[in-house]
Amino acid sequence: MPEARDAVDYRFGDGIAWLAVANPPVNTLSRRVREGLGAALDRAEAEPGLKAVVLMGAGATFSAGADLAELGKPSAGPAVVDLCARLEGFPVPVVAAIHGTALGSGLELALAAHYRIALSSARLGFPEVRLGLIPAAGGTQRLARMIGAKGALDMLLGGGMFAASRAPVRGLLDAVAEGDLRTATEGFVRQLLETGQGLRRGSEMRQGFAEPAAYQKEVARRREAAARQPEIAPRELVAAVEAAMLLPFEAGLAFEADVQETCLASDQSRALRAAFVSEGMAGRLGLPGGAARPALHRLAVLGGGGLAAQLVFTALNAGLELRWGASDPEAFLTGVPLLRDAFAEAVKRGALTEEQAQDRMAGLKVGDSASMAADADMVVLAAQGQGGVPVPQGTVRAVACAGEVEALGLRFAQPGSASRLVEVVAGPGVSVSELAAAQALVRALGKIAVRVTSRGETMAARLVAACQRAADALVDAGQNPYDIDRAFRDWGWTRPPFEARDRIGLRELAAQPRADGARNWSGLLLGAGRGGRTAGRGVYDWTADPSVPREDAALKPLLDAERPSAAAMPPDLIRKRVLGAMANEGARMLASGMALRPSDIDVVALHALEMPRWRGGPMHLAGVMKLLALRRAMEGFDHPDRAFWAPEPIFAELAKNGRSFDDLNADPVSRSA
Repeated sequence: MPEARDAVDYRFGDGIAWLAVANPPVNTLSRRVREGLGAALDRAEAEPGLKAVVLMGAGATFSAGADLAELGKPSAGPAVVDLCARLEGFPVPVVAAIHGTALGSGLELALAAHYRIALSSARLGFPEVRLGLIPAAGGTQRLARMIGAKGALDMLLGGGMFAASRAPVRGLLDAVAEGDLRTATEGFVRQLLETGQGLRRGSEMRQGFAEPAAYQKEVARRREAAARQPEIAPRELVAAVEAAMLLPFEAGLAFEADVQETCLASDQSRALRAAFVSEGMAGRLGLPGGAARPALHRLAVLGGGGLAAQLVFTALNAGLELRWGASDPEAFLTGVPLLRDAFAEAVKRGALTEEQAQDRMAGLKVGDSASMAADADMVVLAAQGQGGVPVPQGTVRAVACAGEVEALGLRFAQPGSASRLVEVVAGPGVSVSELAAAQALVRALGKIAVRVTSRGETMAARLVAACQRAADALVDAGQNPYDIDRAFRDWGWTRPPFEARDRIGLRELAAQPRADGARNWSGLLLGAGRGGRTAGRGVYDWTADPSVPREDAALKPLLDAERPSAAAMPPDLIRKRVLGAMANEGARMLASGMALRPSDIDVVALHALEMPRWRGGPMHLAGVMKLLALRRAMEGFDHPDRAFWAPEPIFAELAKNGRSFDDLNADPVSRSA
């Protein structure tokens, strides 16, 4: 194992100690890095003639923050909070030189330095809230002291990254540089030493408290907003920022640490961290660790339909050169204006500048399918009838339209321009290079990949079908669809089963099979002229406002004419049966080899079904809600569709061994590549 000092590059010259975190690819603060920083600071302090210390990152970034693999485990090595105290208490000026990104505990280190300089291209932020956590090394306390409640809460509550040259981050920096960061930093340090400015400790700053009434007013406003959310972490962040003003610094640190322990132990944080890790694992597509990722600059999309147009827009917006080919040139007469409209809308929303939109469109070239495919790095067939188009030898070809796939397929969750999910279909003939190309494309598009083995169906479609089949079974048993949706809406699912059904449209769902004695209620509603939101009525009434579903008093008599009503099930039992059915379908996908791991199924559920991220997907939830409880909820449901409700054997097997689906998420060896 490399020594700790190998994780921090140390150089000394002309009175300046340069410490560069070297833990590629993103310089996470692992135990080895933290030990290396501690050793480097010891070494610097012992240097004769030491005048200043510069803390920076090697490679492409400053630091992406904590190593998530260490969260919640017994601490080993120096804690980040102790390193921050060491930096702040250092006897000579410490300057943080920031490039790339400074995130989470990486940014906390920078705030503990006495001064900060950053390239204008740098991005700073605290993503902890997205993991159900808060900064826990003094981040909330120093940040509030430096830039006040509004700036601090803007950074903390959103979890996003902020440009170095803009508010609120600009208030944290002493200088913003262009060009070579090392050269700029050396000049900054020399000037600092010449002017004798000395040490400036974040724990002692008070400029963020300059207007106490405004500070408290902002805290109160954010507390009211956070109280309306189900998530715990935003409420705790507001409390920590309030504590920064009310408590001495050391007491604020203790408050911050206590809150972090509470967050770490919560089901919400566990679910959010599981989702983050699951997306990372899913994106590897089961590829071997050393698989090379090909460069992707020029993409060809073949086909003139709606899917092709969505993919063209997404690829252009990601900055790729795009070759759009179609067998019928008439396709471009409507397709290109639609693209221009899409970019115009992006400009209107403020997502792009006019210049950026024009630059994106300049990357588009249209023509016949064969010529567009001729010089592309990758070709995507996005419509039927393109399979015979010749593709240059060595160029990866992927099929995005429905149907079986021999090698590589791409299934974009709809709408393709907005949804982040892509199911990468590994056909029987897929190669490592093809999967690597798919991985490169998905990352270039800013989307999330999940690998599946399939004969045309998607994991998203199977989960939707299982959810809707379970919801229909509850209606068979006399339950009111509105009570079912309410049980999930109160739980945090903003697109519960029957509302989602109306938004999808009932026609497609009406074709789903049901066992003898079970009803597909979509078919009944279609027959009554209720096709879903676009028709004005489905399960809900959408006539007053197509964006707001309203309960319809005429629905219950329609249902009661076909089945007897019954006493309302408890909301918890409703949730157990629907989520249990979805987890059971996930178990079937695992058993068949369609899915690589349970967490991949959760990723699909979170993105395609918009399940609440802080709850987790059905496979994670099966552990939280207890496997035996879900199994009993399914077994105890007296319904004709017995094959659907019969729990898969893995439920009993995992429960017997005290395990959950989360325990099966180790990265598997690729099955077909």
